[in-house]
Amino acid sequence: RGRPPECASVMAFRRSVVRLLRTSRIRRYEHGEAEPSYASTRTGGYKTFHLPCAFPVQGGVLPELEMAYECWGALNSRRDNVILLTCGMSASSHAASTPEDPSRGWWEDFIGPGRALDTNLFYIICMNNLGGCHGTTGPMKLNPATGHEYGSDFPRFTVQDVVRSQFAVLDAMNIHSVHAVVGASVGGMLSLAAAAMFPDRVGKMVSISACARSFAGSIGFRAAQRAAVLNDPGWKGGHYYGTPGPTEGLKLARQIGTITYRSGLEWQERFGQKKTSKPQVADHSLGTEFEIESYLDHQGEKWLDQYDPNSFLYISKAADSFTMEMPDASGRPCLREGLRTVQQPSLVIGVQHDVLFPVWQQKEIADTLRAVGNKRVAYFEMDSLSGHDTFLLDPVGIGGAVKGHIEQEPGGASRLWEDASAALGDAFTKLLAHDLSDRSLRRVFDACGRPGQAQVDAQKLAAIVKFLWGKYPHRPTGLAQEDIDALFRQMDSDADGLVSFEEFRTARNVVVGNPASMTEGLP
Repeated sequence: RGRPPECASVMAFRRSVVRLLRTSRIRRYEHGEAEPSYASTRTGGYKTFHLPCAFPVQGGVLPELEMAYECWGALNSRRDNVILLTCGMSASSHAASTPEDPSRGWWEDFIGPGRALDTNLFYIICMNNLGGCHGTTGPMKLNPATGHEYGSDFPRFTVQDVVRSQFAVLDAMNIHSVHAVVGASVGGMLSLAAAAMFPDRVGKMVSISACARSFAGSIGFRAAQRAAVLNDPGWKGGHYYGTPGPTEGLKLARQIGTITYRSGLEWQERFGQKKTSKPQVADHSLGTEFEIESYLDHQGEKWLDQYDPNSFLYISKAADSFTMEMPDASGRPCLREGLRTVQQPSLVIGVQHDVLFPVWQQKEIADTLRAVGNKRVAYFEMDSLSGHDTFLLDPVGIGGAVKGHIEQEPGGASRLWEDASAALGDAFTKLLAHDLSDRSLRRVFDACGRPGQAQVDAQKLAAIVKFLWGKYPHRPTGLAQEDIDALFRQMDSDADGLVSFEEFRTARNVVVGNPASMTEGLP
């Protein structure tokens, strides 16, 4: 509508590309044929942190706290390469497979070597949320005071209480600061709150498909879900443990939620009015008839052994009451006051077809952060028919943005790459210190060109020599960088930028000096 002719041709081209992609793997991310990996109720595969003393929350005091968590990657000696990955509403700590639990995690394609959360660089920690049912203290845990499950006696808590519980675990692990906090949906609320509550401990913030304060539409959806559970006779006032529980209510709650997780356009493209191949009822009956009905039935049934109804009630209430507003000078709630401490590099991502967290909510976060003086705010809108679930299904679009943000400077991954480079250089130096033969030097020389090449780029060879034998803070006995530069200028006497192996070999004694000295002080 109102597009100039050239725009119309572009849109026609785009439609043809989309039609082509429907036959390819990419369609999985655009049209939702892939399904998120939700972890079922698990009894192992995670570590547990136990806080034996009282932990206060909004609605009372928990006599003790237990938090389930899982980790990927390796913690460095400075303990500053940590990424805290925060969970959505129903997710467990099992974001990716581990040796202890090789099953697929809910962010499997985002965690690993070279991925959005790169385990070659970072130590990723994911915790099951307070109030959850996957190992963390929640309504289904035993109350030490009574010896019975908490049920509806569990105290109400806020999103900020969940953040405090997670930083209590970090304290116990002797981790003072995290490189970044990354989260989506309810996890995006947690990441934003963490950046505001602990500005001196959070290096970067990523909030995906979340908000700074819940709006009436989202609250309404979740209220309808809760009503389905609360009105099920099997709920028994929240004390249903040992019985089947509110299975029909939980199933209906999941069906309502599933509708909000994807876009209307996707539902239309994926199902339309297609009927099931084997209708369960005759045409004149009122039972399951359409594919979308069968799909929602399936999603509801799956949730019955994956989530505790009380956990849903409590965490959804925490999401409803979430706001980052703080009183301004006149005492009125003000979002700017609540986000004023968030000055870290921040990435905010929204999805244009998100029904549950409309994209204007993510824009509100980015605009408010800029308004309070944050000069390093990146805001992206994704055009994906997968709606709210896009953050679970698109490791290319979402993952690429996250990776770029947490690794770029300032406050990026350069120091971690330098650490890795130094460690690799030390390893090579130790190896070569025991074998300074022409063959070993030839390997160093050949690394700058093709094997057996007569001449190589002097600058590249100098860089490798600096890497292997140069002086760095961790290697004070190495060769001075300027001495290496002077040596290569001398070797490149005709100034053609090339050095022969014979010239490099002649300079061997200068380059490597005393072999024993090259490993002195190395770990």
